[in-house]
Formats: sequence, structure tokens, C-alpha cells
Amino acid sequence: MSLRLLAWLKRCRLLVPMLLVIGAGSVYGQDLPVEGGTELQRYRIRIGDKLNVRFPYQPEYSLETVQVRPDGSIGLLQIGDLSAAGRTVKELQTSIEKAYRDHLLDPAVTVNITEFVPPRVYIGGQVGKPGSYDLRSGKTLIQMIFLAGGFTNLANRKMVLHARPQGNGEMVYTNCNVMAMLSKPIRQDLALQDGDYIFVPDSKLSKGTRVIEVFRSFIPSFGIGLRY
Repeated sequence: MSLRLLAWLKRCRLLVPMLLVIGAGSVYGQDLPVEGGTELQRYRIRIGDKLNVRFPYQPEYSLETVQVRPDGSIGLLQIGDLSAAGRTVKELQTSIEKAYRDHLLDPAVTVNITEFVPPRVYIGGQVGKPGSYDLRSGKTLIQMIFLAGGFTNLANRKMVLHARPQGNGEMVYTNCNVMAMLSKPIRQDLALQDGDYIFVPDSKLSKGTRVIEVFRSFIPSFGIGLRY
């Protein structure tokens, strides 16, 4: 075997583990929290996520793929529905093991997330293209407004409402003066999170309480559009 061939094989041996590590952060083309990292440990399962549930010692109870339904639950063999949305992987594992104690002796379960729902932000009101957008495309308030086509001529740029769900049916509201943000030498922007709402009111609306009332009229129930 030539020295050139040996050198090429050595490079291949180094390249394969690197490709595996790079690929581990993506499933179905989506960026995922790195397995074993603190980000994945903190991640809370959302509606639409796909899970793999394995029973190492009772494989007949394993589920290769189970999707979190709109009501936040998953279906388990012999148990039925179990709440999954809003829990971490570890919390869900503990909950499944507890649910099976009446059916199995010392049940052991492993749960893995195989497909993540992309994080989204919802923007409405006086913007060019209202709708829901992938958070990874615009991670701040100003970026998301630009992504949504910018302000219309009727927009109140000094009172943009940011609403963040708290997971208990309530929201925290912040009025943002985007014109002031843009005029500062060092731009001050608001970092967005999954599930955030942005509402750009009409320029005729000048009171914060009235802006919130109009925003709420777009969402008759806080449960609509929320993944908690």
C-alpha cells in the first residue's frame, strides 16, 4: 500500500467523526440543541415535537415515533394519554416511569426528541406582511419588523407592543419606542423568544392600555396560538 493511500485513509478516519458531530445538531434540516448540553436539558417539549420513547427491558412498550398532539399530550401503550408539552425530557421520563409502575416492575424509560418544531414569533398590525415567522430568521424586535415588510404608513412607530406568554394564560406586555431605539448611537433592541407576539398599532392609538385592548381583540383566547 502506497504512502499516499495511507495518508488519505488516515484523513478519512478523522473526517468521519467530525461529520457525525456536525450532523448531530440537525434533524430534518432544523437546528437542534446539542445532545447532552445544558440547552437541551432546559428545553421544554412543545406541541408538534416528535419523540422516541424506549423501554430497554420491555421493548414491546417502546414507541419509535410519537408526536405531541395539539392538546399537549402523547399516547402511550396500555397507559393512554400523558401530558408532555411544557416538560423537559427528564421530567417526561420521570412521569412515564411513574405512570407505568402499576403495570411494570421498576420501569426504565429513555426519551429522545427526534424532531423539533421551529421556534416562532407572531407579528400583526401595521406591518407589510403580518403573520408567524421563524425566530431564527429574526431574533430581535427590529429584525422581525423588517422581516415582516417594515412599517406601513399608518403605523405608530413609537408604541410597538411586545407580548410574552408566561405559560399560565397570562402575558407580560412591553411598549417599545422603535424610533427611539433606531436613533440611539448604540442600537438598543429587544431579544425575542419562542412564542412572542409583536403588535404594531395604528398611529391613531396613543394610549398603552388601548393598544393592549386592540391586541387582545386579535386573540379572543390566550390559548389560541400558544404552545404552552
